[in-house]
Amino acid sequence: MGLSRGAFAPNDRNGLPAVKRGGKASTAMLLATVLFMLPLGIQAGAQARDLADLMKDRFPVTQGEATPDDSDQTVLARFYRGRGLKPLWVEHGEANAAARAVLTVLGHADEDGLNPNDYAPASLPAQQGHLDSPEAQAAFETNLTLGLVHYASDVSVGRIIPTLADPELVIDRPPFDRAQFLGNVASATDLGALLTGLAPHRPEYAALKAALAHYRQMKAAGGWPTIPPAPKAPPPPPADPANPAAPAPKPEKTSDALKPGMIDPRVPALRARLVATGEAKPLPNPLPKGTNPELYDDALATAVKEFQRRQGQEPDGAIGKRTLVELNATVDQRINQIIVNMERWRWEREPADQPYLVVNLADYTLSLMRGMDVQMTMRVVVGAPFTRTPVFIGNMSYMELNPYWYVPTKIAKEEILPKQKKDHSYVVKNHYTLLSDWTSNAVPVDPSSINWATVTERNFHWRVRQDAGNDNSLGRIKFMFPNKFDIYLHDTPSKRLFERAVRSFSHGCIRVQDPPNLALAILALTDTPGWPEEKLRAEIGGDSLKHQTIRLKNRLPVHITYITTVTDPDGGIDFRTDVYGRDARVLAALNGPRPRKPVVPAAVPAAAPTPGSAPNAAPNTVPAASGDAPKAPETPKPSVPGVRTGATAAPATAPVPAAAPTPANANPTR
Repeated sequence: MGLSRGAFAPNDRNGLPAVKRGGKASTAMLLATVLFMLPLGIQAGAQARDLADLMKDRFPVTQGEATPDDSDQTVLARFYRGRGLKPLWVEHGEANAAARAVLTVLGHADEDGLNPNDYAPASLPAQQGHLDSPEAQAAFETNLTLGLVHYASDVSVGRIIPTLADPELVIDRPPFDRAQFLGNVASATDLGALLTGLAPHRPEYAALKAALAHYRQMKAAGGWPTIPPAPKAPPPPPADPANPAAPAPKPEKTSDALKPGMIDPRVPALRARLVATGEAKPLPNPLPKGTNPELYDDALATAVKEFQRRQGQEPDGAIGKRTLVELNATVDQRINQIIVNMERWRWEREPADQPYLVVNLADYTLSLMRGMDVQMTMRVVVGAPFTRTPVFIGNMSYMELNPYWYVPTKIAKEEILPKQKKDHSYVVKNHYTLLSDWTSNAVPVDPSSINWATVTERNFHWRVRQDAGNDNSLGRIKFMFPNKFDIYLHDTPSKRLFERAVRSFSHGCIRVQDPPNLALAILALTDTPGWPEEKLRAEIGGDSLKHQTIRLKNRLPVHITYITTVTDPDGGIDFRTDVYGRDARVLAALNGPRPRKPVVPAAVPAAAPTPGSAPNAAPNTVPAASGDAPKAPETPKPSVPGVRTGATAAPATAPVPAAAPTPANANPTR
């Protein structure tokens, strides 16, 4: 039996085998023999007491009140102490049905874009059949509870802390009460329903979850082909040796763009690519007589335009560099893009039945919402890739009619000063006023009194204000939700940019396509009295330049988001170019180690200035209703140093094409 010879002596007076003194296994053998001869019920009681002792060691008594900053160990200790250290998952020395159900849920975490190994490592399911010691039972109980808490938090409110992943994501995740969740688990009559209800209930999340499964199926089937680049142009013909004075032959002109009507060897690959994702249909087999598979025909052009529309591009049917980049995004890149945006939706709170406003920077759209119902939508122009608009939440509290524009110092020095030095009437012609300083007592300065030849960026000290009017860079109305970035929504005289598919041209603030109707809708949704449509349109559409402030009766939440997938009306998803390069940083955080700190409000590191604010600069204050200038000066808007832009970030999704250049005559607005 594996016992050493001579370990046992003849029976002692109690009838038990006597243990020979000095035997190496004497104590262990005596204990084993005693347990073997005890009734089974007594043995089980002894084992239960041992498990209880181990639970006491693992979960000591905690002091003080529970707080959101408590460690996971403290949360579990309070929970188990509160239930008398009774296990949740172990009964009669075995994993119970609830444990098996939880392991199944954790094992399918990848369906929500999460890694099952973060919650139920491969060793944990294997342990459930080998809980033959109190130590194994205690370890299984603890690890399963901890994995479940982590999973519940991650699938409910997100795995990562946004600001730790990217300083430009200045948002707090919704709170997750770990203690309350464990209490719900312990009292649940339908544990399966509790666990499947943890993920967001929004239709956008459901669409992404379905798309994730679909794209993984496409990956298993081999994905889709890539489209090769345009063939190189043939070399120019050699010079004529008989006529050396003749001009050298010019190389043949070629176009990288693939356009309808062309015959090109890349067309079959283009068709196969679009067949894979459903925009195109394959050619019949066998091919009808006279069919050229390399012809870019009308049917394929229609499919390309549909693809471009789904990518948020100009649907012109031409395969240029931008469209080619999106076509050649791999199925793995699309899967990663879906996973990143599932995480972003987990950061969003469930909408209440109240009005709020959402700007999706990646889609260049604004939506005015009440609960899940869209009240109004319109196009917007957002920050350029090097003056990126941050992600944050604010509360709109007032609007300004016929606003002044206090030009940020950076723009005044780098854009207005060179134009004024070249044309000394530039400031006056464009309705700018020079103010003597940055105080509320500043007085106007005559530009003609300044020797502009001696003015440089270093000694330029005036404040620049653009007066109200149709030429004002903020247009005739702006919408204020005070924040430390000095970001707001506003009108613009540059309406033509709204016609473009890619609209990242501003210095950080957000230009809206239809300010009058947006203002009227906001006034109605916030129950703000005194501004009928006729009055509002008269103040901002006529000759009136009176600066007025409209304070909203009820504040309107404003969510500045960045979502690179968009839900179609049919429930499918479309993709958007990651123009700011933010997908890569979120994906890196998702694939990195779990944040050690619990769910706490996000904060921007003090050492890193954020877009729209200079280091140690005070944010703007709300101007008085009389239309006085803001009391605190407006500051330059540098980008966050050290944060890569979309042109240089490692591709988490499709490689990011170069940003569209700002038109030379575009208004240098916020």
